[in-house]
Amino acid sequence: MASVTTSALTELGGKYVLNRNAKGHDNDIADQKNALTGSGTIYLIEIDNEANSSTVYLKIRDNTDFQPSVSTANGAGTPDHSFIAPAFTKMCYSFPAGLALSTGLSYWVTTGAAAGTSANATSAVIVKILCA
Repeated sequence: MASVTTSALTELGGKYVLNRNAKGHDNDIADQKNALTGSGTIYLIEIDNEANSSTVYLKIRDNTDFQPSVSTANGAGTPDHSFIAPAFTKMCYSFPAGLALSTGLSYWVTTGAAAGTSANATSAVIVKILCA
């Protein structure tokens, strides 16, 4: 399923990003690029990794279009932020003061922590992001 963005959600945030099967391989993430256009602020992230027996990492880039890095060297596709969800868990990250983005929101989910990893999880990983 494609990533869905809803506007004017609540007083907590103006946009809600929901992806029921977030991916990490570049061929699979076209809908995860530019999920939020322009500047914005993330207030809440939920990563549902309950269906997988391995840890996953949500990687966020403050950018509208990018290619995930294919090497461990820092570069244009290196994430600005990375969040972990251990196997068989659901993790929630809250940012009361907000996590500011200046250009846009692009994200991907991989099974490796290092930059340059792009392996998709075996089962679906559900990502929810509340932002303004």
